[in-house]
This record gives sequence, structure tokens and C-alpha cells, in this order.
Amino acid sequence: MSVFQRRTRAAAGAPPEGVRAAPYSAPVPLLSMGVAALDDILCGGGVLAGSVVLFVPCAETGTASPAELGAPAAGGAARAAFDAPRTAAAEPYTDLFLGYTAAQGLASRHVTVVVGPHASSFVGTLMGRATDDAVTEEAAPAEQMQDMKIAWRYNQMQRVAAPPVRAKEAAFCSVFDLTKQIPSDEVARARADGLLYTSADDAPLADTAWATIEQGVAQCRTQTAAQGTPAPALRIVLRDWGSSAWGIHASSMVPFLLRLRTLARTLSMPTSGTPVPCIVAASLSAELQTHNAHGANLVHRLTHLADGAIGLTSFAASPALRDVFPDTTGALRVFRTPSIGTLTNPSLRASVLRGMGAGSAAHPTRGAGGAGGGENNLAFKVRRKRLVIDTLHLDTDGGVRERRTKPSEDAPTHTTTPTPRAASTAETPTAQRAAAASAPAAAPAPAPASVEVALDDTRAARLPREAPMALPPFAGLERLRERGLRARAELGASTPPQTYEM
Repeated sequence: MSVFQRRTRAAAGAPPEGVRAAPYSAPVPLLSMGVAALDDILCGGGVLAGSVVLFVPCAETGTASPAELGAPAAGGAARAAFDAPRTAAAEPYTDLFLGYTAAQGLASRHVTVVVGPHASSFVGTLMGRATDDAVTEEAAPAEQMQDMKIAWRYNQMQRVAAPPVRAKEAAFCSVFDLTKQIPSDEVARARADGLLYTSADDAPLADTAWATIEQGVAQCRTQTAAQGTPAPALRIVLRDWGSSAWGIHASSMVPFLLRLRTLARTLSMPTSGTPVPCIVAASLSAELQTHNAHGANLVHRLTHLADGAIGLTSFAASPALRDVFPDTTGALRVFRTPSIGTLTNPSLRASVLRGMGAGSAAHPTRGAGGAGGGENNLAFKVRRKRLVIDTLHLDTDGGVRERRTKPSEDAPTHTTTPTPRAASTAETPTAQRAAAASAPAAAPAPAPASVEVALDDTRAARLPREAPMALPPFAGLERLRERGLRARAELGASTPPQTYEM
């Protein structure tokens, strides 16, 4: 018997609820952020365990790089005063994306830790899960339309039913309804079961934040050591991080983020023991955009240290963008995407919304977070019941106002009168030359009576141009010789004879 034995991975137990293996080679599984489109953008179907994802409120729609978000020399005080209202308008949407992450953690029975100002009120106002009645109500018009399209002779046949959806697949990314709130008894049950921990509102966050996080970590380790209990998963949610309510100094935010990232990595990829899938999601405060510690760009440092960074912009503070995109709430910018234990970025290969596909794998270093040529512009729309992430584009009719494809009905029309040259295109070339030789130099034609004001170059360029002079069709060499003799005779008749002296 050989002394060498193949090292094999020990048989792992059932994965936690709401956790699934990555469809590509990765040492950690995937967790959901609560929005299927956001999962597709970040890692092509989820978020790799051990990741730290930041939601950043932005004033620009996508032209600014992460290095310019909080740069001290990006326009001075005037620029900061101009961007402050637009950045503050995007802050509620960072809370909305963060709320989806927390709601998905409670729906999947994960240990969820929420730290931030008014954390208990934030959890109490989370969106509730959509019921089967709402799904059936939305699917009814589609079934009626299908009944109208199907042939009458096939209508009585039994339809092939879709395969049943397993409970774990349904729990990975739940469907939420923005018109509903999470039931209070569900929140109370999560607290009683040790699945929800929130920071105290009457204590300084700078002193109690890490203690609250350690409570959730201790609960996960207790579940791991216990027999017969489901494997745990941990979600850490930081709300409005960096605001004045936290009472944390700017110089201590970078060490705090590094400490969080180390904790998430250690739990997700331990050297020994059972791994605990963990993700960290945080929404940055808009106050960090105008605060620069010792001339350093703090927002750029935080987005650089995080595994993923998503920028959100609201069109409510920009009337021009609101008119061009009336159905769009704001723009979504991908600064960074997680790439843990993989040589290439999973978002570049697997994301459908970003549209970079297989061709981007050859250029993994193009832009921040792997952004390269051909990446789609993304936007988000807050509907009555749900959040939609889609590509940013004009409407089917080309937009509104100046961008529409068809002119407006009340647009002024300009009429032009034909010029003498254009009117004479129907005459023969011989008659035109004879008229030009016999007529004196013509004065410039007056402006048409229908145009009262002189047109500028831009409007004149849109007016119809004069048609070129039409030439008679070619009818052979014999016809060409006859035309030449006739033109010579006409020229000799109109020109008086000249006497040449030798």
C-alpha cells in the first residue's frame, strides 16, 4: 500500500438556504443582493461570498471616474455647491438598493446585521415579498393573450407544464413588492431566532458598530458548532456610512473597511473548519463627496479598497435629463465588480446587462472594474411595485422634443420659390446658351416673398437645394454629330464675321 494518498475535499454538508455554487470556477459560492439584474451585473448571477459592495451616490451620469467623485480640485467650492443637491437626490436610492439586500437576507433566513442611523426603523420599513396573488394577477393578461393567439383546434389539448421550481432556487432571489412592508411578526421572529441584529439608536455608532457585528459573527459560529442546525450565512449592512450620525472620523474609515473585508474573507474561506458565506453591503453618505481629509480623496480610496462599487445618479435634480428620459429614475454606473479567487472578472464573462461578453476577456485591464469598449449604459427605474435595471436608451420614437424622429405638428414650415435657373432645367441646352448670349447680365433675384426674415446658415442648410441641370440622353455618334453641326451653325449666325489681315 502506498504511503501517498490523494488529498480530497471533505464531504461538505448542505449549503445554506439562499446560497448556491457559482457556474464558473470560483472557490466561494454566490449570494443574492435581492435584485436579479443587480446579481447579473456584479458577478453574473449573484455576489461572490467574501465581497464588500458599496453603493455610491453620484452627481454625474457616468462621465466621472472613481478618482473624480470626491476630488478636492474638481472645481473647488463652486463645483461642490453645484453637485451637492444632485448627490443628495441620489442618496434615497442607495438606501433602496441596500434595503433589497437586507430584505433578501431576512427572506433567506440569513444572519443579518444592520448598522447605521435609525437601523430599527430602516428594518421595519423594508419591502415585503410579493404574494402568489400578485404574480397570478400579472400573468392573467399574458394567458388571455396566449388564448387569443393559439389555434382553436389546439386549444383543448393539454399544455406542457414548466418544471416545478425548487424551494432553494426560489429562496435565492425572492420577488419583492414595493407597495408592501415586511410583516412586523416576521421581524420579531427573526430577532427571537438570532437572525437579526441592529445597532442601538441611543448609542454612538462609532463605539457600538463593531460590537453589533461581532454579535452576528458569534451567532454564526454557534450555529456552525451545533448539530442538526442549518448552515449559517452572514450579511452585514452599513447604512449611510460616513455621515455625521456615525460620529466616525474620516481617517478611521479606511481601517474599518479593511477590517470588514478581512472578516468577510476569513469567514468565507477559512483555513480550517466550516466556511460561513458572508457579504458586506454599505451605502456611502453624500457628505463624503465634500469632505476631504488632508486633501485626500476618501471616496476614491473606499471604492478602490472595496470589491464592488455601484454609482447611482438621480435624474430628479437634472431637468434636461428628466425631459429626455421621462420614464427613467436615474443612471447606474459600474465602478468595480467582485473577483475573488478568479483570474478574470466574472462580470465581464457572464453579465448579460453589461453586454461585454466573451470578447472582453482578452482585455481585462481596460478601465475601472474591467469596463471596456462596448459596455452598455445602464439605468434603473423605480416602478410602483418593483425596481427595474435596464440599458439606458431613448424611447422607440427616438425621444422627445429635440430628439424626436418626426417633426412636431406646430413646427414652422418654410416655402421657397423656384429660381430662374431651376425653372429653365426643362429647356434644351441650345436654347439656354442662346438666351444667355442674347440677354444682358441679370440682376440678383430678389428674396422670395414667403420668407420675411433672412435665414441663418443652419436653417438654410436644411432647405432643398437646386436640382442639377438635366442633360439630354445620349443617342449615338450620329446624333452627337448633328448636335455639333447645329451648334456651330447657331454660333456662326449669332457672331458677326471678322476680317483677318495677313
